[in-house]
Amino acid sequence: MSQRVQDGAPPPYRTATQDAVRQAEQALRTELGSLALAHAAFPMLTAWGVEDFSQTIHSLGCNYLAAVGREAGFWAMSEYPVRMPGNGPQRSVRPDVVWWQRPSGEAVVLGEFERAETRRPGKRVDKAKNLLQAHHALGERPRLLLLVGWALAGTDLGDPGVVRAVMASGFRAPDGAPVRGLGRGSTFLLATAVFGDLGGERKLLRVLA
Repeated sequence: MSQRVQDGAPPPYRTATQDAVRQAEQALRTELGSLALAHAAFPMLTAWGVEDFSQTIHSLGCNYLAAVGREAGFWAMSEYPVRMPGNGPQRSVRPDVVWWQRPSGEAVVLGEFERAETRRPGKRVDKAKNLLQAHHALGERPRLLLLVGWALAGTDLGDPGVVRAVMASGFRAPDGAPVRGLGRGSTFLLATAVFGDLGGERKLLRVLA
Protein backbone atom coordinates (compact mmCIF):
# COMPACT_ATOMS: atom_id res chain seq x y z
CA MET A 1 0.00 0.00 0.00
CA SER A 2 1.39 3.42 -0.91
CA GLN A 3 1.95 6.01 1.78
CA ARG A 4 0.12 9.30 1.31
CA VAL A 5 1.88 12.47 2.44
CA GLN A 6 -0.40 15.05 4.03
CA ASP A 7 -0.64 18.48 2.45
CA GLY A 8 2.09 20.74 3.74
CA ALA A 9 4.11 17.89 5.26
CA PRO A 10 7.69 17.34 4.10
CA PRO A 11 8.34 14.16 2.10
CA PRO A 12 9.70 11.30 4.23
CA TYR A 13 13.19 11.48 2.72
CA ARG A 14 13.43 15.14 3.69
CA THR A 15 12.46 14.50 7.30
CA ALA A 16 15.00 11.67 7.52
CA THR A 17 17.70 13.89 6.04
CA GLN A 18 16.89 16.71 8.45
CA ASP A 19 17.30 14.22 11.30
CA ALA A 20 20.68 13.20 9.85
CA VAL A 21 21.76 16.85 9.65
CA ARG A 22 20.85 17.34 13.31
CA GLN A 23 22.75 14.17 14.21
CA ALA A 24 25.79 15.40 12.28
CA GLU A 25 25.70 18.82 13.93
CA GLN A 26 25.48 17.29 17.40
CA ALA A 27 28.39 14.94 16.64
CA LEU A 28 30.52 17.81 15.38
CA ARG A 29 29.74 20.15 18.26
CA THR A 30 30.44 17.39 20.79
CA GLU A 31 33.76 16.41 19.21
CA LEU A 32 34.96 19.93 18.51
CA GLY A 33 34.16 20.86 22.08
CA SER A 34 35.96 17.90 23.64
CA LEU A 35 38.53 16.89 20.98
CA ALA A 36 38.08 13.34 22.30
CA LEU A 37 38.66 11.66 18.93
CA ALA A 38 41.46 14.07 18.09
CA HIS A 39 43.31 13.09 21.26
CA ALA A 40 42.63 9.38 20.73
CA ALA A 41 43.35 9.04 17.01
CA PHE A 42 45.35 12.12 15.95
CA PRO A 43 48.18 12.58 18.49
CA MET A 44 50.22 14.25 15.78
CA LEU A 45 47.73 17.13 15.99
CA THR A 46 47.13 17.27 19.73
CA ALA A 47 50.25 15.87 21.42
CA TRP A 48 53.31 15.65 19.21
CA GLY A 49 53.07 18.89 17.27
CA VAL A 50 53.60 18.92 13.50
CA GLU A 51 55.73 20.96 11.14
CA ASP A 52 53.78 23.64 9.30
CA PHE A 53 55.04 22.50 5.93
CA SER A 54 53.22 22.27 2.60
CA GLN A 55 49.79 20.67 3.22
CA THR A 56 50.65 18.86 6.46
CA ILE A 57 48.11 20.52 8.76
CA HIS A 58 45.50 20.72 6.01
CA SER A 59 45.80 16.98 5.30
CA LEU A 60 45.55 16.08 8.98
CA GLY A 61 42.55 18.36 9.45
CA CYS A 62 40.68 16.90 6.48
CA ASN A 63 41.33 13.34 7.65
CA TYR A 64 40.27 14.26 11.17
CA LEU A 65 36.93 15.68 10.04
CA ALA A 66 36.30 12.58 7.91
CA ALA A 67 37.10 10.38 10.91
CA VAL A 68 34.59 12.31 13.02
CA GLY A 69 31.95 11.51 10.40
CA ARG A 70 32.74 7.81 10.36
CA GLU A 71 32.74 7.70 14.16
CA ALA A 72 29.28 9.29 14.09
CA GLY A 73 27.93 6.56 11.79
CA PHE A 74 28.22 8.25 8.40
CA TRP A 75 30.18 7.30 5.33
CA ALA A 76 32.85 9.97 5.02
CA MET A 77 35.86 10.84 2.92
CA SER A 78 38.12 13.78 2.19
CA GLU A 79 38.77 15.67 -1.05
CA TYR A 80 35.58 14.79 -2.94
CA PRO A 81 34.98 16.63 -6.24
CA VAL A 82 31.46 17.83 -7.01
CA ARG A 83 30.65 18.50 -10.66
CA MET A 84 29.29 21.97 -11.36
CA PRO A 85 26.40 22.34 -13.83
CA GLY A 86 26.80 24.19 -17.09
CA ASN A 87 27.41 23.75 -20.79
CA GLY A 88 31.02 24.89 -20.80
CA PRO A 89 34.20 22.98 -19.90
CA GLN A 90 33.78 20.54 -17.05
CA ARG A 91 34.28 22.29 -13.74
CA SER A 92 34.15 21.01 -10.21
CA VAL A 93 34.34 22.21 -6.63
CA ARG A 94 36.17 19.91 -4.22
CA PRO A 95 35.03 20.12 -0.60
CA ASP A 96 37.67 18.99 1.87
CA VAL A 97 35.27 16.52 3.47
CA VAL A 98 31.87 15.00 2.68
CA TRP A 99 29.66 12.85 4.91
CA TRP A 100 26.93 10.63 3.47
CA GLN A 101 23.87 9.37 5.33
CA ARG A 102 23.44 5.63 5.78
CA PRO A 103 21.75 3.88 4.01
CA SER A 104 20.29 6.51 1.67
CA GLY A 105 23.59 7.84 0.36
CA GLU A 106 22.46 11.48 0.73
CA ALA A 107 25.36 13.90 1.17
CA VAL A 108 24.49 15.59 4.46
CA VAL A 109 27.76 17.36 5.38
CA LEU A 110 30.08 19.39 3.16
CA GLY A 111 33.12 20.77 4.91
CA GLU A 112 36.23 22.87 4.42
CA PHE A 113 39.35 22.96 6.62
CA GLU A 114 41.48 25.94 5.67
CA ARG A 115 44.27 28.12 7.00
CA ALA A 116 42.81 31.47 8.09
CA GLU A 117 45.23 34.33 7.53
CA THR A 118 45.08 37.99 8.50
CA ARG A 119 46.73 39.04 5.24
CA ARG A 120 44.11 37.15 3.21
CA PRO A 121 40.79 37.99 4.88
CA GLY A 122 38.79 36.89 1.85
CA LYS A 123 40.02 33.31 2.03
CA ARG A 124 37.25 32.11 4.32
CA VAL A 125 34.70 33.92 2.18
CA ASP A 126 36.00 32.08 -0.88
CA LYS A 127 35.66 28.75 0.93
CA ALA A 128 32.11 29.61 1.98
CA LYS A 129 31.32 30.31 -1.68
CA ASN A 130 32.76 26.93 -2.68
CA LEU A 131 30.58 25.19 -0.11
CA LEU A 132 27.45 26.96 -1.36
CA GLN A 133 28.18 26.05 -4.96
CA ALA A 134 28.77 22.40 -4.10
CA HIS A 135 25.61 22.35 -1.98
CA HIS A 136 23.40 23.60 -4.80
CA ALA A 137 25.08 21.36 -7.38
CA LEU A 138 24.24 18.28 -5.30
CA GLY A 139 20.54 19.16 -5.24
CA GLU A 140 18.28 20.90 -2.78
CA ARG A 141 18.39 18.75 0.32
CA PRO A 142 18.85 19.69 3.98
CA ARG A 143 22.57 19.81 4.61
CA LEU A 144 25.18 21.00 7.09
CA LEU A 145 27.92 23.17 5.64
CA LEU A 146 31.02 23.26 7.84
CA LEU A 147 33.84 25.77 7.55
CA VAL A 148 36.78 25.31 9.92
CA GLY A 149 39.50 27.93 9.66
CA TRP A 150 42.72 27.18 11.51
CA ALA A 151 45.11 29.76 12.88
CA LEU A 152 47.71 30.35 15.56
CA ALA A 153 46.43 31.61 18.91
CA GLY A 154 46.13 35.39 18.91
CA THR A 155 45.53 35.74 15.17
CA ASP A 156 42.95 38.40 14.28
CA LEU A 157 40.63 36.78 11.77
CA GLY A 158 38.39 39.79 11.27
CA ASP A 159 34.61 39.92 11.29
CA PRO A 160 32.98 36.48 10.89
CA GLY A 161 29.78 38.27 9.94
CA VAL A 162 31.12 38.72 6.40
CA VAL A 163 31.36 34.94 5.97
CA ARG A 164 27.93 34.39 7.49
CA ALA A 165 26.41 37.05 5.22
CA VAL A 166 27.65 35.25 2.10
CA MET A 167 26.24 31.98 3.39
CA ALA A 168 22.88 33.56 4.20
CA SER A 169 22.40 35.76 1.15
CA GLY A 170 24.49 34.13 -1.57
CA PHE A 171 26.75 35.88 -4.05
CA ARG A 172 27.34 36.49 -7.73
CA ALA A 173 29.74 34.13 -9.49
CA PRO A 174 32.55 35.48 -11.69
CA ASP A 175 30.44 34.80 -14.78
CA GLY A 176 27.65 36.94 -13.33
CA ALA A 177 25.34 34.07 -12.40
CA PRO A 178 23.63 34.47 -9.01
CA VAL A 179 24.32 31.77 -6.41
CA ARG A 180 21.58 31.47 -3.79
CA GLY A 181 22.27 31.48 -0.07
CA LEU A 182 21.72 28.50 2.19
CA GLY A 183 18.05 27.63 2.32
CA ARG A 184 15.80 26.76 5.21
CA GLY A 185 16.37 23.33 6.67
CA SER A 186 20.14 23.54 6.19
CA THR A 187 22.74 24.66 8.72
CA PHE A 188 26.02 26.54 8.57
CA LEU A 189 28.65 25.85 11.23
CA LEU A 190 31.64 28.22 11.35
CA ALA A 191 34.51 27.15 13.60
CA THR A 192 38.10 28.12 14.34
CA ALA A 193 40.79 25.57 15.17
CA VAL A 194 43.31 27.30 17.43
CA PHE A 195 46.91 26.08 17.26
CA GLY A 196 49.85 26.79 19.53
CA ASP A 197 53.44 27.34 18.40
CA LEU A 198 55.85 24.72 19.80
CA GLY A 199 59.22 25.93 18.63
CA GLY A 200 58.06 26.21 15.05
CA GLU A 201 55.72 23.21 15.14
CA ARG A 202 51.95 23.40 15.54
CA LYS A 203 49.74 21.78 18.16
CA LEU A 204 45.93 21.87 18.20
CA LEU A 205 44.77 23.52 21.43
CA ARG A 206 41.02 23.91 21.01
CA VAL A 207 38.25 24.51 18.49
CA LEU A 208 35.87 27.43 18.87
CA ALA A 209 32.46 26.78 17.33
